[in-house]
Amino acid sequence: MTGSLQANKGTYYAVLNMKDENGRRKQKAICLHIPVIKGNKRIAEQSLKDVLREYEDKRVEVYRKDILFCDYLQVWLDSKVKIEFNTREAYQCNIDAHIYPFFKKLNVSLQNVEYRHIEAYYAAKGKTLSANTLKKHHAIIKQTLRKAVQSKLIASNPATDIELPKTERFTGSFLSAEQGNILLNAVKDTPMEPVIVLAMMYGLRRSEVAGLKWNAIDFTNNTLAVRHTVTKFKTAVTKNRTKNSSSNRVLPLNQPIKEFLLRLRDRQSEEKQFFGQSYQNTEYVCRWPDGHALKCDYLSRAFKRVLLQNGLPENTRFHDLRHSCASYMLKTGCSMKEISDWLGHADIKTSMNIYAHLDTDARNEVANRLGSILLLE
Repeated sequence: MTGSLQANKGTYYAVLNMKDENGRRKQKAICLHIPVIKGNKRIAEQSLKDVLREYEDKRVEVYRKDILFCDYLQVWLDSKVKIEFNTREAYQCNIDAHIYPFFKKLNVSLQNVEYRHIEAYYAAKGKTLSANTLKKHHAIIKQTLRKAVQSKLIASNPATDIELPKTERFTGSFLSAEQGNILLNAVKDTPMEPVIVLAMMYGLRRSEVAGLKWNAIDFTNNTLAVRHTVTKFKTAVTKNRTKNSSSNRVLPLNQPIKEFLLRLRDRQSEEKQFFGQSYQNTEYVCRWPDGHALKCDYLSRAFKRVLLQNGLPENTRFHDLRHSCASYMLKTGCSMKEISDWLGHADIKTSMNIYAHLDTDARNEVANRLGSILLLE
């Protein structure tokens, strides 16, 4: 067996040259989860050797027809070389944590997997997982079996006609204006302050907050460009683009936010001088005093801690700051089109269906207006 090292979208892959049960040559691409950066090529080359040794020792022929379905899941994932790194990690996590263990216990081969096996999986997992999560698992299972059909390993896809539980329309929570100000005061003069300010003022996603760089802020023209993101599943992934084209947006700096950011920049310059050679020269706006960037998972944990310490609703997620921003805009009279543009939604319906939360005061105002029109005796 031979193999080569290839790079795709900033990640190294081991590409193995194998043979199927009929002796035909096949290639198998295995993600090594090693970023293509300076100094990593030698590490990747050693990983390639390790992978080749593993497959030689076990005599693994992944395209044989009697392969277990649980093992073929990995074959499917390894064959998908043109997907985002964080998407691959999400797939891998769902396979490792849920799908593989269940079908491993069944010990059912790819050729023998049936509708009833898949239905049993959803029945079992439906007791602990949401309908939305099951939908993601279904996509993995269905695509895996579709690949098997395309490879002529099975005649039909038993997952095609599976009926999944209906997903409920998501409704996020939000903080009232009073709660928002409590939160701002709670994080004042801490590394989390710019995080919360940016999330509440601009409705930035967690990845957008973590990825905001100083070169995206133009103090001359008073603009803030959202164009770089940082995501994390198991490892951090930086991307010089946003979730989609509509998410790539330029927003204005009002005077209070401009002054806040200028003070922040000055403080970070002082911190750089204080730490000297030990300072980490990152370009990120949200960072520790020694220059290290704030990681995505830390933002969520720190946010929860602040909520608990200040008597704010514990079920509020970091993403709900985005919902809160939309609600504040709605309360100040912004149109749905304005909210959609501000948040970077591709479709105005997203804003209307998810983020248009009316708080209690707004509902009372509507009730009072109706009461002034409909005169009841």
